[in-house]
Amino acid sequence: MKGVLIVGAGLAGSLLALALRELDQPVTLIDSGDPDRCASQWSYGVIPGWPLGPTPLAREAARAGSLWKRLQRRHGDLGWRLSRLRRWLPLPISQVDSVVLQRQLPALLERQGVERLEGQVQALEPVDQHWSLRFRDGGERRAEQVVLAAGSGCRRLWPSLPDELRSSWAGVLALPRWPEQAGPQRLVLPSQFQRPLLERQAPGFTEPRWVVDAGLVPWGDGALLGQISWIAPGLGEGPPPELNRSESLLRQELRRSALPDGLADCSATFLQVPVAFCSDGLPLVGPVSGAPGLWCFSGFSGAFAQVPLLAPLLAQRLSGETAAEGVLRRLQVWDLARSAQG
Repeated sequence: MKGVLIVGAGLAGSLLALALRELDQPVTLIDSGDPDRCASQWSYGVIPGWPLGPTPLAREAARAGSLWKRLQRRHGDLGWRLSRLRRWLPLPISQVDSVVLQRQLPALLERQGVERLEGQVQALEPVDQHWSLRFRDGGERRAEQVVLAAGSGCRRLWPSLPDELRSSWAGVLALPRWPEQAGPQRLVLPSQFQRPLLERQAPGFTEPRWVVDAGLVPWGDGALLGQISWIAPGLGEGPPPELNRSESLLRQELRRSALPDGLADCSATFLQVPVAFCSDGLPLVGPVSGAPGLWCFSGFSGAFAQVPLLAPLLAQRLSGETAAEGVLRRLQVWDLARSAQG
């Protein structure tokens, strides 16, 4: 078939599909139908309005709030809101409420002409200058161009992806209502997230490691509280940590945090999902070496800031606009052979 087939209907796959349709490209989006493995659904969705690092990508991602604002002007409410940290700290920051986003995306993609298939891809292989995707139910789909945007599932489908792409587990407490002891709805974030440092240390791990970041953000009518991150040795996600232990460790660290008293012991549902990341902090965006027609769009650090910036650029390149490749190279995310270069 002509057009682009995207494996993964989370934030990355959906915004890439939307960008391709804006260029009048035919797109098929494959949704696994398993929301419990969709990391963006349980994300804080925070978008800082300042660079979180010295890289070109970090500087460009600082304007992601304006990109979300533009998307909402064009397509309606996607959950993006200006926010604030503390009254005495007037830094520019915004948030995408993932509850609103996940509710709005399916209808938006349908209106834009994105074909959506539900099914779990079991195998991916080149056949007669096409890519063949075989599904668990026995079905098959072929496409000239395939984009792996399935987060932690990308390596299962194509194991020879660069070693920088790894997987972890992230757990969070979902509260049905905003907690009264936290006062008015606002973002409550740690002064510095520990997860990025853990990701950069991952190549040297010989045993599982974990950290907790104590935060509280609006999430629909409720809130997301805290985040525990587990990373095991190796490239794959490994078996999931035991749920009760993860929740216990998370609540234990929240009690020691600066969050309001009683939050750590409030009634909540503990959710745990696999999360893809790149150990060098730069996502994989571009063609897969030695596999013509196969692309990767995964491994983000701060996906809600990076994806709306990178999705239109990758869509332009997939559509044959070579100028976009130069921009992606300048952002240092194009080369998918970073390990080979040492």
